[in-house]
Amino acid sequence: MRFTSAWVLLALLPLLAGCGLSGLSGSPKAAELSFHSFDGGGPEYTAVISDPEILACESARHYSKWNHKKLHGAGYTVTLTLTGLKPGETRLTVEVRSPVGENYDAIYPVTVDADLKVTLGEKTVIWPEREVPRPTAVLAVSIGKRVFYADLEDNSSAEALTEKLNSEMLELNLHDYGGFEKVGALPWTLPQNDAPITTEPGDIILYQGNQLSIYYDENTWELTRLARIGNTDREELLSAMGDGAVTVSFWLEWSE
Repeated sequence: MRFTSAWVLLALLPLLAGCGLSGLSGSPKAAELSFHSFDGGGPEYTAVISDPEILACESARHYSKWNHKKLHGAGYTVTLTLTGLKPGETRLTVEVRSPVGENYDAIYPVTVDADLKVTLGEKTVIWPEREVPRPTAVLAVSIGKRVFYADLEDNSSAEALTEKLNSEMLELNLHDYGGFEKVGALPWTLPQNDAPITTEPGDIILYQGNQLSIYYDENTWELTRLARIGNTDREELLSAMGDGAVTVSFWLEWSE
C-alpha cells in the first residue's frame, strides 16, 4: 500500500501535538505549545504576552475521550497557537496553576521575523515565591499548678499585649469582683476596643485600658476581649483559681 506525504503528515499530527512544541498549525508561520491536564484539579495554563502588538495567542482544549463529560478526571490537551502580528521580539509567559500540583511560570523568548514566522527560544522555568508560614502567638496562662492556653483576638488591644509579652512575662495578682471575674491592675495601658459583649468562662478581658480580668461566669457590658481560653468552664476555672486573690502568669508561646 502506498501513502502520500499528506497522509503521513496527518498520521503524525497527534504525535507531534503531545511533544509540547510544534511548528504545525492552521498557519505554517504560527507556532504551537501543548500542555496536558485533567478535569477536577489539573493545572490551568494562562498565556501572558509582554507585547501583544507583536504576538497573538489562541488557546484551545482537546479531550482525549469523546465521552469525557461522563468521566471523572478526564484528560485533555491545552494547545496554545501563537501567531505573529508584526516583526519583533517579545516574551511569552505561561502561568501554570494547580490546586493539587506545583505552580510555576514557563517563560519563552519569541521572535517574529519579516515573514511573520514565529520562533520560540529556550524555555526558562520560574517558581513563584512560596508563602512562608508565619508563627502564631498563643497566650499561655499559668494559674497555680495549671497552664491554660488562650487564642488571642484580632484587634489592636491584643496586638499591643503581644508586643509587651514579647520581651517579658507578665505576673498579676487578681482578686474576685462581682462573682463572675478575677481582676487585677496592669503595669501599663493598652488601647481599648470596647464593644457590647456577654462574657463566657475563659474570656480574658481588658477593662478601662489598664485592668485585666479572667471571667469565670457571664456578664454583659462594653468591654474589650483580649483572648479566650478554649475548652474550659466555670467549675474548672474556679478549681484552678480558688477563693480570694490568686497570682497568674502570662506569656507567649508560638506555633506554626
